[in-house]
Amino acid sequence: LKSLPLPEYCSPEGKLNLASHLPGFFVRPDLGPRLCSAYGVAATKDHDIGTTNLHIEVSDVVNILVYVGIAKGNGVLSKSGKEVTLRSFLYLQIAKEQGLEVLPEHDPIRDQSWYVNKKLRQRLLEEYGVKTCTVIQFLGDAIILPAGALHQVQNFHSCVQVTEDFVSPEHLVQSFHLTQELRLSKEEINYDDKLQVKNILYHAVKEMVRALKIHESEMEDMEEN
Repeated sequence: LKSLPLPEYCSPEGKLNLASHLPGFFVRPDLGPRLCSAYGVAATKDHDIGTTNLHIEVSDVVNILVYVGIAKGNGVLSKSGKEVTLRSFLYLQIAKEQGLEVLPEHDPIRDQSWYVNKKLRQRLLEEYGVKTCTVIQFLGDAIILPAGALHQVQNFHSCVQVTEDFVSPEHLVQSFHLTQELRLSKEEINYDDKLQVKNILYHAVKEMVRALKIHESEMEDMEEN
């Protein structure tokens, strides 16, 4: 925890980690840290096989690679954007081309049912104008993923990662909308209770107002003196 980058955001007690403002009598959401272990995959040249399929996180996440088992290849993390474009591409176009059944209540991103390989990424660029980027994570590197960022992972090496979730002021809106979307979906059970976005927002604002009042009082005392 002492080694986390940007501790004001990533640390459980960081001032810009809004979850830190929840009072002690609350059962705080489980934001980590967590260990994630994954075997390396013998991927084809087209990178068809993923360790983790395309998905999004409700909160911000910092991911640190702490161990790499030596094998051939490199650990690759691909991150892509434009969620609605992607949903249409995967379910309305690619799934039908492959003769897959598309159920209206299913979601290709929430279900984590797709790994977007190199050929599909190229089609996504040519047909929808959605450009993806690849980030290579080496031993000791930390990658910060903002809430709502579409991403997928391909490990060529077997590895262990430490992840820590946090809730930043910049991405609180995304966290709120994602929890609402999950709460209202037919397959999910009240994700809002897991992250407690509304409680986090209320107590963060409450703490900010308190700090501003203290500052105003101190300024008034200085003027009087």
